[in-house]
Amino acid sequence: MSASEGRWKWLIASAISLGAVGVGAVHVVKPELKIDGATLVLAALAVIPWLGHLFESIELPGGTKLQYRRLEERVEAAEQQAQEVRLAVDDASRQARVALVTSGGDGVTGDAAAELVEQLVREFTSLRRNEAPSPARTYRQEQIFTELIRLTPQLTEFDTDAALASPDGGTRLTAYARLYARPEPRHLPALVNAALQESMAFNQYWAFHAVGAVIDALGADNVQLGTVRRLSSYLPQLQQGSDRSRALRAVLGRMERAG
Repeated sequence: MSASEGRWKWLIASAISLGAVGVGAVHVVKPELKIDGATLVLAALAVIPWLGHLFESIELPGGTKLQYRRLEERVEAAEQQAQEVRLAVDDASRQARVALVTSGGDGVTGDAAAELVEQLVREFTSLRRNEAPSPARTYRQEQIFTELIRLTPQLTEFDTDAALASPDGGTRLTAYARLYARPEPRHLPALVNAALQESMAFNQYWAFHAVGAVIDALGADNVQLGTVRRLSSYLPQLQQGSDRSRALRAVLGRMERAG
């Protein structure tokens, strides 16, 4: 037990003892003041949350045993599981929204598609530069990404590897969108390099999803062992439970099931 834990236990025990002494003093000074059963129950409920800092458990008359710390651990575990479920639902809704928006084409091809892609890249760059992180900014970035998914497959001249290596985040996003929409296994090494070096969290999230799409097209059994190791060794660098961590875990899960 640390010194700080010992001090906390001493303070809590002192507070409970002083409270009990106070109740006893009131009873001595004013014996006519009656304390009914409801009051005693409320007082007990007020004290119980603090007892976990003092005892592992306490046994009451009749054999009833209260396990404070185990109960706290179960509550914390339940809250953590609920949070993970909420985040997983959020991930699924984001991907479903992208799939819904991009499910229909609008017939834009050639030079018209290239011009629209350039406009979206400029908007993405401006958005990142001029707006602080917020749900509204993330939502607009998702809209831009969905448009890129729809438009980039229509580009007749697109150097995917060069876009993946670009210092511009919007240009890299076009490559992730194209490979997410049209997975090409030959670009997997360059895509993995870009995903692991990606400096923007939003971009990296979708880069990992693009990696998953390309692996599905290639076949998990055909992914080189070195690629699997690189992705696995990167996972600890991500915050546990983050959307990027879950996206990468999903990619690794594909290959584990295949193996």
